[in-house]
Amino acid sequence: MSQTTFDQLAGMRIAGVETGVQFAERMEAHVASGFGPVPVAASLAGLLPSGGLERGYIYGCTGDASLSLLFALLATPTTLGSWCALVNMPNAGLMSAHEHGVALQRLVCVAAPSSSQVLSLALGALVDGIDLVAVSAPACSPADARRIATRAKAQGAVVFVLGNPGGFVIDASFHASTTHWQFTTHAHGRVVDISASGRRVYAHRSCTVQLPGLS
Repeated sequence: MSQTTFDQLAGMRIAGVETGVQFAERMEAHVASGFGPVPVAASLAGLLPSGGLERGYIYGCTGDASLSLLFALLATPTTLGSWCALVNMPNAGLMSAHEHGVALQRLVCVAAPSSSQVLSLALGALVDGIDLVAVSAPACSPADARRIATRAKAQGAVVFVLGNPGGFVIDASFHASTTHWQFTTHAHGRVVDISASGRRVYAHRSCTVQLPGLS
Protein backbone atom coordinates (compact mmCIF):
# COMPACT_ATOMS: atom_id res chain seq x y z
CA MET A 1 0.00 0.00 0.00
CA SER A 2 1.42 3.39 -0.95
CA GLN A 3 1.81 6.13 1.65
CA THR A 4 -0.77 8.25 -0.20
CA THR A 5 -3.33 5.43 -0.11
CA PHE A 6 -2.64 4.76 3.57
CA ASP A 7 -3.01 8.45 4.44
CA GLN A 8 -6.35 8.55 2.62
CA LEU A 9 -7.65 5.48 4.44
CA ALA A 10 -6.41 6.75 7.78
CA GLY A 11 -8.24 10.03 7.25
CA MET A 12 -5.13 12.15 6.82
CA ARG A 13 -5.36 15.13 4.51
CA ILE A 14 -2.72 17.61 3.40
CA ALA A 15 -5.29 20.37 2.98
CA GLY A 16 -7.26 21.55 5.99
CA VAL A 17 -10.56 21.76 4.09
CA GLU A 18 -12.37 19.17 1.99
CA THR A 19 -15.46 19.48 -0.17
CA GLY A 20 -18.62 17.44 0.34
CA VAL A 21 -17.66 15.28 -2.66
CA GLN A 22 -14.19 14.65 -1.22
CA PHE A 23 -15.71 13.76 2.14
CA ALA A 24 -18.11 11.28 0.49
CA GLU A 25 -15.27 9.73 -1.51
CA ARG A 26 -13.17 9.35 1.63
CA MET A 27 -16.04 7.65 3.45
CA GLU A 28 -16.58 5.30 0.52
CA ALA A 29 -12.89 4.41 0.50
CA HIS A 30 -12.97 3.78 4.25
CA VAL A 31 -15.96 1.46 4.04
CA ALA A 32 -14.53 -0.45 1.06
CA SER A 33 -11.26 -0.99 2.92
CA GLY A 34 -12.84 -2.09 6.19
CA PHE A 35 -11.46 1.14 7.69
CA GLY A 36 -14.81 2.91 7.76
CA PRO A 37 -16.53 4.69 10.66
CA VAL A 38 -17.32 2.70 13.78
CA PRO A 39 -21.12 2.28 13.94
CA VAL A 40 -23.17 3.71 16.81
CA ALA A 41 -26.82 3.45 17.88
CA ALA A 42 -29.22 4.92 15.32
CA SER A 43 -30.40 7.51 17.85
CA LEU A 44 -26.86 8.91 18.11
CA ALA A 45 -25.78 8.63 14.47
CA GLY A 46 -27.14 12.09 13.61
CA LEU A 47 -24.54 13.67 15.91
CA LEU A 48 -21.76 12.48 13.61
CA PRO A 49 -21.21 13.72 10.02
CA SER A 50 -20.41 10.19 8.79
CA GLY A 51 -23.10 8.51 10.94
CA GLY A 52 -20.43 6.78 13.02
CA LEU A 53 -17.24 7.34 15.01
CA GLU A 54 -14.34 8.33 12.78
CA ARG A 55 -11.29 6.13 13.25
CA GLY A 56 -8.25 8.07 14.41
CA TYR A 57 -10.32 10.84 15.99
CA ILE A 58 -10.10 12.15 19.55
CA TYR A 59 -13.60 12.67 21.00
CA GLY A 60 -14.30 14.69 24.12
CA CYS A 61 -17.20 13.94 26.48
CA THR A 62 -18.38 16.47 29.07
CA GLY A 63 -21.48 17.10 31.16
CA ASP A 64 -23.14 15.31 34.04
CA ALA A 65 -24.26 12.46 31.73
CA SER A 66 -20.92 12.05 29.94
CA LEU A 67 -20.32 8.53 31.26
CA SER A 68 -23.80 7.38 30.24
CA LEU A 69 -23.21 8.86 26.79
CA LEU A 70 -19.87 7.06 26.54
CA PHE A 71 -21.52 3.73 27.35
CA ALA A 72 -24.26 4.43 24.79
CA LEU A 73 -21.61 5.13 22.14
CA LEU A 74 -19.73 1.93 23.02
CA ALA A 75 -22.78 -0.35 23.03
CA THR A 76 -23.14 -0.98 19.30
CA PRO A 77 -19.44 -1.42 18.42
CA THR A 78 -18.72 -3.78 21.34
CA THR A 79 -21.82 -5.81 20.47
CA LEU A 80 -20.56 -6.09 16.89
CA GLY A 81 -17.10 -7.28 17.96
CA SER A 82 -14.97 -4.23 18.78
CA TRP A 83 -12.95 -4.13 21.99
CA CYS A 84 -12.86 -1.18 24.39
CA ALA A 85 -10.52 -0.12 27.18
CA LEU A 86 -11.48 2.18 30.05
CA VAL A 87 -8.41 3.84 31.52
CA ASN A 88 -8.36 5.34 35.03
CA MET A 89 -12.14 5.25 35.34
CA PRO A 90 -12.76 3.54 38.73
CA ASN A 91 -16.28 4.98 38.97
CA ALA A 92 -17.41 3.43 35.67
CA GLY A 93 -19.86 0.83 36.97
CA LEU A 94 -19.94 -2.39 34.98
CA MET A 95 -23.60 -2.95 35.77
CA SER A 96 -24.38 0.47 34.33
CA ALA A 97 -22.31 -0.33 31.24
CA HIS A 98 -24.25 -3.57 30.80
CA GLU A 99 -27.58 -1.75 31.17
CA HIS A 100 -26.52 0.64 28.41
CA GLY A 101 -25.79 -2.31 26.12
CA VAL A 102 -22.00 -2.58 26.36
CA ALA A 103 -20.71 -6.13 25.75
CA LEU A 104 -18.73 -6.64 28.95
CA GLN A 105 -16.77 -9.57 27.51
CA ARG A 106 -15.03 -7.06 25.24
CA LEU A 107 -14.42 -4.40 27.90
CA VAL A 108 -11.02 -3.98 29.56
CA CYS A 109 -10.50 -1.80 32.65
CA VAL A 110 -6.99 -0.41 33.10
CA ALA A 111 -5.47 1.49 36.01
CA ALA A 112 -2.37 3.44 34.99
CA PRO A 113 -0.14 5.81 36.97
CA SER A 114 -1.17 9.39 36.35
CA SER A 115 2.30 10.66 35.39
CA SER A 116 2.39 11.87 31.81
CA GLN A 117 5.16 9.56 30.65
CA VAL A 118 3.74 6.33 32.09
CA LEU A 119 0.15 7.13 31.16
CA SER A 120 1.16 7.98 27.60
CA LEU A 121 2.98 4.65 27.28
CA ALA A 122 -0.12 2.81 28.49
CA LEU A 123 -2.45 4.71 26.15
CA GLY A 124 -0.06 4.22 23.24
CA ALA A 125 0.02 0.47 23.81
CA LEU A 126 -3.78 0.32 24.05
CA VAL A 127 -4.49 2.21 20.83
CA ASP A 128 -2.10 -0.15 19.05
CA GLY A 129 -4.37 -3.11 19.71
CA ILE A 130 -7.81 -1.98 20.87
CA ASP A 131 -10.49 -0.32 18.75
CA LEU A 132 -11.89 2.13 21.32
CA VAL A 133 -9.99 3.64 24.24
CA ALA A 134 -11.54 5.94 26.84
CA VAL A 135 -9.58 7.86 29.48
CA SER A 136 -10.68 10.28 32.18
CA ALA A 137 -8.93 13.65 32.55
CA PRO A 138 -5.53 12.45 31.29
CA ALA A 139 -2.49 14.24 32.64
CA CYS A 140 -0.60 13.98 29.35
CA SER A 141 1.69 16.68 28.08
CA PRO A 142 0.86 18.16 24.66
CA ALA A 143 3.84 16.30 23.16
CA ASP A 144 2.74 12.95 24.60
CA ALA A 145 -0.85 13.60 23.55
CA ARG A 146 0.29 14.29 19.98
CA ARG A 147 2.20 10.99 19.90
CA ILE A 148 -0.86 9.09 21.12
CA ALA A 149 -3.08 10.84 18.57
CA THR A 150 -0.64 9.93 15.80
CA ARG A 151 -0.65 6.27 16.84
CA ALA A 152 -4.44 6.24 17.09
CA LYS A 153 -4.65 7.67 13.56
CA ALA A 154 -2.20 5.08 12.21
CA GLN A 155 -4.00 2.16 13.88
CA GLY A 156 -7.54 3.38 13.21
CA ALA A 157 -8.41 3.53 16.91
CA VAL A 158 -11.02 5.84 18.45
CA VAL A 159 -10.07 7.73 21.62
CA PHE A 160 -12.53 9.25 24.08
CA VAL A 161 -11.41 11.81 26.67
CA LEU A 162 -13.82 12.44 29.54
CA GLY A 163 -13.61 15.74 31.38
CA ASN A 164 -10.49 17.89 31.11
CA PRO A 165 -8.72 16.99 27.84
CA GLY A 166 -5.29 17.89 29.19
CA GLY A 167 -2.84 18.08 26.29
CA PHE A 168 -5.18 16.48 23.73
CA VAL A 169 -6.59 18.40 20.79
CA ILE A 170 -10.23 17.34 20.51
CA ASP A 171 -11.62 16.62 17.04
CA ALA A 172 -15.26 16.55 18.16
CA SER A 173 -16.85 17.24 21.54
CA PHE A 174 -20.05 15.85 23.01
CA HIS A 175 -21.81 17.60 25.87
CA ALA A 176 -24.46 15.53 27.64
CA SER A 177 -26.73 17.06 30.26
CA THR A 178 -29.62 15.46 32.12
CA THR A 179 -33.01 17.16 31.73
CA HIS A 180 -34.87 14.87 34.13
CA TRP A 181 -34.58 11.52 35.89
CA GLN A 182 -37.03 8.63 35.82
CA PHE A 183 -37.70 6.81 39.08
CA THR A 184 -39.62 3.81 40.40
CA THR A 185 -38.06 2.47 43.62
CA HIS A 186 -34.76 3.76 42.25
CA ALA A 187 -33.44 5.79 39.33
CA HIS A 188 -33.75 3.62 36.23
CA GLY A 189 -33.19 6.12 33.42
CA ARG A 190 -32.92 9.73 32.42
CA VAL A 191 -33.60 12.00 29.49
CA VAL A 192 -30.42 13.58 28.19
CA ASP A 193 -29.78 16.51 25.84
CA ILE A 194 -26.65 15.92 23.74
CA SER A 195 -24.87 18.43 21.53
CA ALA A 196 -21.89 17.89 19.25
CA SER A 197 -19.37 20.54 18.26
CA GLY A 198 -15.76 20.92 17.22
CA ARG A 199 -13.47 21.25 14.27
CA ARG A 200 -14.62 17.94 12.74
CA VAL A 201 -18.36 18.53 13.20
CA TYR A 202 -20.11 20.39 10.42
CA ALA A 203 -23.03 22.60 11.53
CA HIS A 204 -24.82 22.38 14.85
CA ARG A 205 -25.88 18.85 15.82
CA SER A 206 -27.96 17.87 18.82
CA CYS A 207 -30.48 15.30 20.00
CA THR A 208 -32.49 14.30 23.04
CA VAL A 209 -32.39 10.65 24.08
CA GLN A 210 -33.29 8.38 26.96
CA LEU A 211 -30.37 6.61 28.61
CA PRO A 212 -30.25 3.69 28.84
CA GLY A 213 -32.63 2.58 26.12
CA LEU A 214 -31.00 3.27 22.74
CA SER A 215 -31.24 0.92 19.78
